[in-house]
Amino acid sequence: MKEYEPVATLPAQYLNWLVSSRINFINEMREGRPLRYFSAHLPVMATWPSHADDGNSYPMNMTVKGIGLIPRQELLDSYSEMFEDIAASSSAKHDITERIAAINKLYGDIGNFDTSVLGGLEIFGGKTLANLNENNKASLLYVGMSHTERGVSYISFQVNGLIEILNKDNPYYRFLLASRKLFEFDKFHIFQPDYPFGYLIRVVEVMDKSPWPKAATPHGHGH
Repeated sequence: MKEYEPVATLPAQYLNWLVSSRINFINEMREGRPLRYFSAHLPVMATWPSHADDGNSYPMNMTVKGIGLIPRQELLDSYSEMFEDIAASSSAKHDITERIAAINKLYGDIGNFDTSVLGGLEIFGGKTLANLNENNKASLLYVGMSHTERGVSYISFQVNGLIEILNKDNPYYRFLLASRKLFEFDKFHIFQPDYPFGYLIRVVEVMDKSPWPKAATPHGHGH
């Protein structure tokens, strides 16, 4: 089986898309625009057990997970504390301005992020968690589109990674929970009473899945 060393960073075009999509989504909230599907935050995650169950022809599990970028380790505690303080503020609960400003501070500088990792929270403790307890490999598929002067632009990429399951005393879990709580009661979230675990996804491989005109087929595409 081929083993990969973690890549140093997510490729720039994908990192920029993840950051700009988050900023655009948050600012559209501030302006009161109708909510849209947040594809940059909601990739499809595929997991599979270490061995297929007898008689199970489809061992792969696929689900949509809320996944985000993670600050560099030296910034992790300060942003966690900032988000916790704002989420606990009674004024911030009723006024979204302060919460949006905090997210924009983080996402306003792409250098704030550790671009070798991604992270998310577990909610239901179902098949994804069971698979990852057996096999710590997972794949994420991101798909998005934007409108440009030349028409519609599509982006799609697959992230293959090694998953670390985070307990509640882990500083990465603290940041992921604080990020979620910042907008927990806004209408685009389904409130959940608890998040038993978090996931840290250490990037191993990134594959381009974006569509292109077949008449001009590039080399090395990951389809």
